[in-house]
Amino acid sequence: MPAIYSKDYYAVLGVSRDADSGMIKKAYRSLVKKYHPDCSPGDKAAEERFKEIQEAYEVLKDPRRRLEYDTADRRRARQGAGREHGAPAGPKRRGRQAAAEVVEEIFEFLKNKIDGQRKRRGEDLRYHMVLSFEEAARGVEKEIHIPKREVCPRCMGYGYEAPLKNPVCKVCRGEGEITLSEGGLKVLRTCPACGGKGLRPRQTCGRCGGAKEIEYRVERTIKIPAGVDNGSRLRIRGEGGKGENGGEPGDLYIVIEVADHPFFRREHFDIVCEVPIRFALAALGGEIKVSTLRGEKVLRIPPGTQSGQLFVFKGYGIPWLNGAKKGDQKIRVLVEVPRDLSAEERKMIEAFDRSYQKRTAAARGAPC
Repeated sequence: MPAIYSKDYYAVLGVSRDADSGMIKKAYRSLVKKYHPDCSPGDKAAEERFKEIQEAYEVLKDPRRRLEYDTADRRRARQGAGREHGAPAGPKRRGRQAAAEVVEEIFEFLKNKIDGQRKRRGEDLRYHMVLSFEEAARGVEKEIHIPKREVCPRCMGYGYEAPLKNPVCKVCRGEGEITLSEGGLKVLRTCPACGGKGLRPRQTCGRCGGAKEIEYRVERTIKIPAGVDNGSRLRIRGEGGKGENGGEPGDLYIVIEVADHPFFRREHFDIVCEVPIRFALAALGGEIKVSTLRGEKVLRIPPGTQSGQLFVFKGYGIPWLNGAKKGDQKIRVLVEVPRDLSAEERKMIEAFDRSYQKRTAAARGAPC
C-alpha cells in the first residue's frame, strides 16, 4: 500500500520541485544548523520544526521515495482540480478515478522506460583517402584501418577498478557527513575520508583511463571504383559507430582526394595533356609516342601542324562511374622554336624564309 504524505516536503526544505540532490542536501544542512535541538534547548517549536526537516529530507534524499512522493502529490493535485470543477466525490467516482490514475501512472512508467531503452543508431564515420591520378582513373583496392570503440572489458564500462568491490565509506557509513561536537553543540561536517561521496575513493581503470570505453582499429579492404574524382564519397554500410540498445551501426563515408599528375589533367571524363614537338616535325609531319593510361600510343603528326592544334584518342579517357563508356584523351601539341641557333643554322633558316616568301608571293601574283 502506498505511503500517505500530508506535508509539502519541498516547502519544508525551502527548495523547488525540480531541485537536484545537491540542492536538497545543502538546504537540509542549513536548516539543521538553525533548528537543531542542541542549538535551542527547550524550544518545542524548534524541535517540531527539526522533526519536519528530518522527515522531509529522509523522503527527498531517497530517489525511490521521492518518486513515490511526487506521484502521490500529482494525484492529490488532480483530485483537487476535479473537485474544484464540480466533479462528484462519491465512492464509485473515487474508485474509478483511482483506477484510471493507476493505469495512467503505469503507462507513463512504461513509456519512460521504453524511451530510455530505445534503439539508437550508431554515428557515421568519415575517412579521408588520397589516391593517385592513375588509381582514381583505373580503380583500386585499398587496405584501411577503421577506428572503433567498445565498452572497456576490464571495468565493464564503469571507469574504475573493480567497481563492484567499492564498499561504503566506513567513516560516515555512506552518508557523506559526520557529526562533530564543538562547544557542546553537534555540527555536521563533510566526511574527510570520502569527500562527501559516501564511498571510499575509487581507483581509475588502468585500461581505459576512466573513459569507460577503449578504441581499437579494424582492417578492411575497400574497393574504389574507376572514375572517382575529387570530393567523391563512397558509403560503406554498417562500418560506422556501434548502435546503442541494439540499434543498427552507423555508416562509413570515404571522401576521395585525387593527387595532381605531372602530365595529365582531368576535364570531366576527358584527359588533357600537352606535348611539345620540334619545328621540323610540325612542318614536315611524322610520328611521336604519347603516354596514355594504357601505355604509350603512336600519334601521327600531319605536315604543317600548327602550335596548339588538338588531337584526340577516342575512349582513352576516364571511365564513367556506371561503366557505360569512357571519355577521350585530348593531346595539344606545342611547336618548339629553337633558341640557340648556330651561324650555319641561321643562314639555312634565312634562305628558307626568302624562298618561302618568294613562293608565296608568286602564288598571290605579287611582285617579288
